[in-house]
Amino acid sequence: MKELLLTLFLLFSIHSFSQDKNLIDKPFIETSGKADTLVMPDKIWINVLVTEKDFKGKKSVEELEQEMIQKLESIGINTQKDLTLNYMSSNFKNYLLKQTDIFKSKSYSILVTNAKMTAKVFIGLEEIGISNVRIDKIENTEEKKIKLLINAKAILNAKKIAESFAKPLNQKIGNAIQISNLDDITKLSTGMLRGIAVTGYSSKSDEDRSSNNDTNIEFEKIKISTSVQARFLLE
Repeated sequence: MKELLLTLFLLFSIHSFSQDKNLIDKPFIETSGKADTLVMPDKIWINVLVTEKDFKGKKSVEELEQEMIQKLESIGINTQKDLTLNYMSSNFKNYLLKQTDIFKSKSYSILVTNAKMTAKVFIGLEEIGISNVRIDKIENTEEKKIKLLINAKAILNAKKIAESFAKPLNQKIGNAIQISNLDDITKLSTGMLRGIAVTGYSSKSDEDRSSNNDTNIEFEKIKISTSVQARFLLE
């Protein structure tokens, strides 16, 4: 039985090798194709650092946390769902070494879905004295579906390039015998909002903010791109 299985395996290996060799022996052309598109982000993570040091110990981190939650809820953030605690720390170690004041801090993540709400978060937190705020990352929820669509465009572009080489030689492009997909997603996140800077609220007065038409605020789009490499038979 073992000998029979070994024989079958050898026959299968020889057959596979023969098929591969036949493909390699045939003339082919290898090209690459690219495709990309720009989409608006609909998932924005905002990182917030609340620390007693910013208030010189006049407010505890627990008080700051409550003020932050109240402010976020007042502008429409579901804090039960979209506010998470990243970590909590203190400088107790430094206190033991340098006898400095002990300050606690907490890091939070806030999830929003558009630039308008992002601006409200930055402005709202600044109003209560919390300015250590930054955009952590941005995403589009349809990214995987979009990637499948542009994969199709990329392989068609590769075929068109192959045809452009073959046509002057009076040859035609046959079937693809090998396709390699290279994942190449690049996010163009500048940390800025169009119309208002992420870190620039403190320079604006309340009057300027009230007169600002924040309906024009939007993020830079996310660039989703892909590239493929393909081998086509030459006929």
